[in-house]
Amino acid sequence: MTSRLLAYRPEMEMALPAAALPLQQEDELALATRLLEVRTASDVGAYLSHLLATTGAGRQLRGTPLARPLRQLLGQILAPLLPLHGAAPERLRRMARIFGMELEGLSPEDKEFELARRTVQLICSVATELARHGGASGAPQPKVAAALLQAARTLAPGLLKHAAQASRPPAAGRWRREGGHIVVSGC
Repeated sequence: MTSRLLAYRPEMEMALPAAALPLQQEDELALATRLLEVRTASDVGAYLSHLLATTGAGRQLRGTPLARPLRQLLGQILAPLLPLHGAAPERLRRMARIFGMELEGLSPEDKEFELARRTVQLICSVATELARHGGASGAPQPKVAAALLQAARTLAPGLLKHAAQASRPPAAGRWRREGGHIVVSGC
């Protein structure tokens, strides 16, 4: 037996805080399965509350000024994407682009599940980022938005592009055809 094995002492390892621990695979799978059951906006709120109550970072944020803005922002992002179960193929492709995923060759059920898993990973990453760097002072909304941007850079790069397009004001104006020309007014 090598001296390295004899010298190993697990009690000497540093314990990580709950927020720094990654989500266990079993928990991620269970949360993704539960996300597939979400149908309405009220279900989204209940799901987010459950998810944040069962993860280390979420428990760390409970009762802080950051918890409510976090649930609100995540709810605004999730509501248009749900329900996942039984979603049209075009919607699944759009979500896959948001997460930067390639889902060709998977069955519709597997696509839904992989998107649910990535959504859970994003939510947990936002909560972890916020728990690490949120702090107690200052306005909570900018901190939540910054945590979302940080998590989206790696897990959902298409979300940044999608959010930028959604924040643009819609084009206004009227048009009419005059002979072979289109005349636009009010722009």
